[in-house]
Amino acid sequence: MLETIFIGLIFVWAVYFIYKSLFKSGGCGCGKNSCSKK
Repeated sequence: MLETIFIGLIFVWAVYFIYKSLFKSGGCGCGKNSCSKK
């Protein structure tokens, strides 16, 4: 069960990372501080 939670966290992190990279390449529109942060 612990492995399932661990894999789930990695999956969520990967989706968040891809979403953030796509948002960054498309321009900043998710917040005021999103442009200055990587």
